[in-house]
Amino acid sequence: MSKADIVEKSNGGQDNEESNQSNTNVTDSLQSKKENDQTNKSPTTASTTTTATTISTTATTTILSCNTEGDEAEKPMSKSQQKKRKRYEKLMAIKKRRKQQDKDAKIAKAKAEGRDLDAERKLQEERTKSGEGRRKREERWQERMKSADTCFKICVDCSFEDQMTPKEIGSLSNQVRYCYAANKSSHNPVHLSVSSLSGTTYDNLTKVCGFPDQWRAFTCSDKPLLELHSEKSNVVYLTSDSDYTLEHLDDTKTYVIGGIVDRNRLKGLTTTKAKELGITTARLPIDQYLHLCATKVLTCNHVFEILLKYRELDNDWKAALLDVLPARKDITGISK
Repeated sequence: MSKADIVEKSNGGQDNEESNQSNTNVTDSLQSKKENDQTNKSPTTASTTTTATTISTTATTTILSCNTEGDEAEKPMSKSQQKKRKRYEKLMAIKKRRKQQDKDAKIAKAKAEGRDLDAERKLQEERTKSGEGRRKREERWQERMKSADTCFKICVDCSFEDQMTPKEIGSLSNQVRYCYAANKSSHNPVHLSVSSLSGTTYDNLTKVCGFPDQWRAFTCSDKPLLELHSEKSNVVYLTSDSDYTLEHLDDTKTYVIGGIVDRNRLKGLTTTKAKELGITTARLPIDQYLHLCATKVLTCNHVFEILLKYRELDNDWKAALLDVLPARKDITGISK
């Protein structure tokens, strides 16, 4: 081999080494750049993914919230509910119209009589401020109550609450209120008491303004009947199942009305309790004066009002019964 060939071969080997080294450097540079790019892109990608997830969750929550609000606001009523709503609105409109008609009629009547309504209003305001009106009402009430101390008393026995439904208990609460209202407006009020008053019945009555402290001629207690009225010989339990008919009212007695609203479901309950307590029973003389096509079982307030009317109408049972009993009883008087 000549010297020239050796030199050329040597140069060729150096060129190959330089070429390989150059390729290696380029490859390393590209790899390093790729890694840097991936490193730089990674936080951005993670942030973008997180943001997208948050937006998606928020949008989903917003949509669900809107749907929920829409369901609550646009919940359709059934046909029955719609009918009840229309009936209620119609009754309220009629009530409002009648109230205005009554008001207009009173104003027209006052003007026809030549009364000065403005002067009357001014006088009423002055009496209210001075307390004169309250004093006069109190005087009239005390005058009416003078005879109550020498008259019979009436008690409503509310010891049957545990055997009634919530709806029936609500009706009983209203009937106690009606009894008090009838007594307060009566020309001859009596002393009204309620025994065994507790539970839901009592809770319902506490919602009434002034109960029980401001109720006149009224007492109530959670005590049983005979603890509230201890003289057993002077207690008469009124029940339609009694064998004894009440001919007249004795002013020394306390007449007990069973606080039951049972729709004839608890028949004979008051009679059983009266026998257990050893109390005399009696029934109103309905059969002697009236023919009833409907049931003879009356509400508590009807019985209470009949007793009041008997006293007001000079001990006339027939007049008292006809005055109190509703027309739906299909009443026919018996001629004697």
